[in-house]
Amino acid sequence: MENGKNSENPRRTTVKRVVLTVAVVVAGTGAILGGAFATFTDTTNAGPQAISSGKVILNVGPTNDSATGATSIAPGDTIAREVDLNSTGATLNDASITFGISASSSSLLDTDATNGLQVQVQSCPVAWTRNAGPPLTYSCTGATTVLATTPVKTLESAPANLTGLNSLTAGGQDYVVMTFTFPSGAPGNLGLVITACSGTVGGTAATENLEGCASTLTYTFTATQRLAASK
Repeated sequence: MENGKNSENPRRTTVKRVVLTVAVVVAGTGAILGGAFATFTDTTNAGPQAISSGKVILNVGPTNDSATGATSIAPGDTIAREVDLNSTGATLNDASITFGISASSSSLLDTDATNGLQVQVQSCPVAWTRNAGPPLTYSCTGATTVLATTPVKTLESAPANLTGLNSLTAGGQDYVVMTFTFPSGAPGNLGLVITACSGTVGGTAATENLEGCASTLTYTFTATQRLAASK
């Protein structure tokens, strides 16, 4: 004790000062860190940019005789039907248009690739001259183009690519006639094969009979868009 004062006071004062100094440093550090999140900014916009998707459209017409049936056909007969195509209203060109056939009611007429129906697809540069008949017949005043020749059976699993159509270009028009042929060699003898429309596919009169067959065919034309491009 000096001059009546406790000698421990200076030490207590020193401790208080140290604590105060630490508190000030911590407070100061918080102020510095807080200031690091204050940043100048600016914002600008560009646009608006309008983007729209195109349309692939394939129609049948103006002439469509596909729903006109044929009955009691015999080997060697032909069945011609006009089924025009157009891409009116489309805004995209197409890379391909294919032609396929499905049978909702099936028989050897559409399942036999050899003795069953064969089809040829032709186009005319102008509208076909149509004779309502019966039978329906068509003539072309220009040069016809053969687009496909194949058994109906093949088209049920592998549609034909119809190249060179005007309808590949948006707004195009094609005049198309499909001619079905029942092969002249199609066998049919009820004395040898007693069950009508039966026997071995691609057979002979001794093994196959195409008499009494009936098929209901649906024709499917499928347009696929052009190749992708940068816009």
